[in-house]
Amino acid sequence: MIALLPLLLLGAVVDAASARLTIVVGYDGEADGTRPVLAWADDDAARLYLAALQDSERAWLLTTFDDDSARMFPELTRTARPPTKAELGRVLGEAFWQLRTLRDAGRATELVFSFAGHGDVSASGEGFLVFADGALTRTELGTQIVRGSPADVNHVLIDACASYFMVNARGEATATAVTLSPALLELVKPARPGSPSVDDAAWARTGTLVSTSDSAAVHESSALGGGVFSYLLRSAFAGPGDIDGDGDVEYSEAAAFIAAASAGIDDPRARLQVHARAPLQRPHVALSDLRAGEGRRYLDVDIASVNRVRVLDQHGLPYVELHRGEGKRAVTIALHGSAFYVVQVGAREATLVPRAAGAYALSSLRFEDSPRPRGHDGAFAGLYRAPFDGSFLQGWLTTSSSTAPLMGEPFRVDYVAAGVPPFRPPWQAVTTGAFVGAAALTTVSAVSAVMNVLAFGDLQAEFARTATIDPALAFQVETWRTASTATGAAAVFALVAGGGSWWLAQQQEQP
Repeated sequence: MIALLPLLLLGAVVDAASARLTIVVGYDGEADGTRPVLAWADDDAARLYLAALQDSERAWLLTTFDDDSARMFPELTRTARPPTKAELGRVLGEAFWQLRTLRDAGRATELVFSFAGHGDVSASGEGFLVFADGALTRTELGTQIVRGSPADVNHVLIDACASYFMVNARGEATATAVTLSPALLELVKPARPGSPSVDDAAWARTGTLVSTSDSAAVHESSALGGGVFSYLLRSAFAGPGDIDGDGDVEYSEAAAFIAAASAGIDDPRARLQVHARAPLQRPHVALSDLRAGEGRRYLDVDIASVNRVRVLDQHGLPYVELHRGEGKRAVTIALHGSAFYVVQVGAREATLVPRAAGAYALSSLRFEDSPRPRGHDGAFAGLYRAPFDGSFLQGWLTTSSSTAPLMGEPFRVDYVAAGVPPFRPPWQAVTTGAFVGAAALTTVSAVSAVMNVLAFGDLQAEFARTATIDPALAFQVETWRTASTATGAAAVFALVAGGGSWWLAQQQEQP
């Protein structure tokens, strides 16, 4: 048995003119004596659906909410359809018709299929997903979705795990082992040798993302309000996974980000080993395009000294998190699905209410001491302990068959009036200038002192020879003495000024 969680997808497109359709299925399952009821599949499906509304031409949600989830997402209770194979067939019919219409209009197209719930492998070794009215087998997945889709690119997103950390009730977590052979990867395996070539072509334009390629463990956490894998992928897709800053998060970037985020977890069974396979025909297609959608809101992490940032949504649940490494490039985080956010940096936090479209600078927020600690604890205390940077990505690529991401034009968003960074005096430049000036003035003072000694020696020698004071030599002595004294004092002042500006620069970098 396996729990499959949806992965938050922010709606990347093949190019500027492409269109994406998204189908999200979330099924907690029913107590049948063999599979426990899941707690968060419907919640993760809802979050993915809300994200898809921002940047998909159309999105469908197939789930049945439990009471707690219905209270959290009341507006979606009128939108959600039953998580059944019959309803999936109807939705696929609608989606395929719209995809053909878009293709006839000259648009590039993508189809996203994401499933959250139970999965398993049959006695014959065929993987399947559990819907409310039966199992969707690998064969049906291949024929109905992968092969049947008229889209230029398909994305099949599944969280396949060998054991699962079940949450019996919100806030109460108990461990339940759910064993599963890695054969679940059969579900998203390309066509077998000897299969019709049309299947090969269909899988070649299909990308797959599975939470583990071996027997590693994936967990669900009440503190995160969903699956750990889903949360990490959400963080990657929201912007922190965009390692090259071009606004696209490719398969390799998302997988490497998750590996870095879970690398610091002490229990090796809880670390994620992601299986990512980009479409062979489009190996650099973006899983997430931060530019997609109109009227989007962003948080710009513009303070270079801030390496770790955590953002909570209006329900107090983690929305996104990042740990920057070397280079400390600016990170742009896409915001959606929440009326306000709590932005945490260390032991301080600020409230962000993004009323207008555009970017809000981290430095524009007003931070105060947090009323209570909100970091990770327990089995997940090591989340985001390791930084994600270019060096980590390069190291990860050496152990993976994934291709390195392509670097495009830098992604920049204009600030809104309320989010413009405050004027920040260039104290760092002042510090550098002051210390360079102090060094130069010290050199001049030392040279002047030497010249003063030499001139005074000449004056003494002339006095001993003539018994008179030479006015010209006396003037030189006085000039060099004055120059040495003045430049020495100026050097001391520059050192003091440099120290003061250095302190101000450190204070300026604090949120």
